[in-house]
Amino acid sequence: MKTHLLSRAWWKAALLRALYTAVAIAVPYFGGVLLSDILWWTALSAAALGFLTSVLTSLAGLPEAEGVDLPWWLAAVERVIKTFAQALAAGFVGATLLADVAWSTVIQAAIIAALTSLLRLILATLPADPTPVLVVHESDPVVLEPVQPPVGGVDVEQVADLSADRRYPLN
Repeated sequence: MKTHLLSRAWWKAALLRALYTAVAIAVPYFGGVLLSDILWWTALSAAALGFLTSVLTSLAGLPEAEGVDLPWWLAAVERVIKTFAQALAAGFVGATLLADVAWSTVIQAAIIAALTSLLRLILATLPADPTPVLVVHESDPVVLEPVQPPVGGVDVEQVADLSADRRYPLN
């Protein structure tokens, strides 16, 4: 049996997913560092623990490395739940007892990390170029006919409407 630990594709997918998880976990903690009394080492260790737990949960399997094509909603639910659980586990950093855990901060950080993960998934599925594309169907051919001048002179508005590359005789 070939193990996925020897696969370069698996390691690339696992480390990329772990990096995304670490960033998603670090975002709410860095906000806490800037706005409240959360220490820098807490934010960094929570991100590092999130990275480690992501690699460990990837041992159970990575659909993108195994060639499994999950529906988008199922991949999103799986990723958001895993990120929430990993952020929750990372929130226990530095706590000796469960009573030492700042539950409001940890749960809030886990929810923000899960939402960050969902936002990243949504942005990853957007098209690369959101520019609208004009599709022209050639079902009805366009026929250009020369403009006939009105009797009694030249209509200036009709002449101004003609494109520069198509000039028609006015007599």
